[in-house]
Amino acid sequence: DLWRFDRSFWYLVGLCVTFYSVIFPFRSTFSIKYFQHAHGVTLQEAGALNGYVFLAAIVATPIFGLLADRAGHRAAFMAFGCFLLAAAFPILAYTDANLWVSTVLIGIAFSLIPAVIWPAAAYLVEPHRLGTAYGLMVMVQAIGLTAINVVAGALNDANGASAENPGGYTPMLWLFLVLSLFGFVFAFALRMRETSREGRG
Repeated sequence: DLWRFDRSFWYLVGLCVTFYSVIFPFRSTFSIKYFQHAHGVTLQEAGALNGYVFLAAIVATPIFGLLADRAGHRAAFMAFGCFLLAAAFPILAYTDANLWVSTVLIGIAFSLIPAVIWPAAAYLVEPHRLGTAYGLMVMVQAIGLTAINVVAGALNDANGASAENPGGYTPMLWLFLVLSLFGFVFAFALRMRETSREGRG
C-alpha cells in the first residue's frame, strides 16, 4: 500500500518534508541564536521575533484555508508560500533589512502552506487509505526534521558560526534556501500534474 500512492501524493510528501525541514529547524532551533549573533538583537527581542511567526499563524492559517477553499489552486498557493520562504534567507544573509521583513515572509509561509498541504492529501488519496497517507507524511517529515537539524548544526560548527564570526551562519542559510526552492519545485510539479489529464484538477 505504501508504494501504490499516486505520484501527486509523493510530490505533496516532498513538499511537506522540505517545507517543515526549513520552518522548524530554523525557527525552533537556530533562529534565536542567529538573530543575536548576526543581527545584534537581545535574547528577548529574538524570542519575540520568533514567537510572532507562530502567533500570526493563529489568525492567518484559517483565513488562508478559507481562501484556498473558495479559490482552489492549492498547488499554486503552496508554490507561492515556498517562494516567500526562500526569499527570506538571502534577505537575512546579505542585507541589513529589518528582521521584521524576514519574519513577515516566514510568517505568511508558515500560515499559508499548512492551511493547504494537509487538506490537499484528502483530495489525492482514497478515503480508506487516508490515515496511512497522513502517517507516512508525518513519518517522512520527522525524518527530515531530524536530519536537517543535524546537518545545519554541523554546518555551523564547521564554519565557526558565532557572535565573533556571524558569517559562519551563511552556509546554514543557504541550506534552508535550497530546501525552500526544492519545496517550490515539488509544488510546481504537483500543479503541473494535477492540471494535466492524469490529475484531478
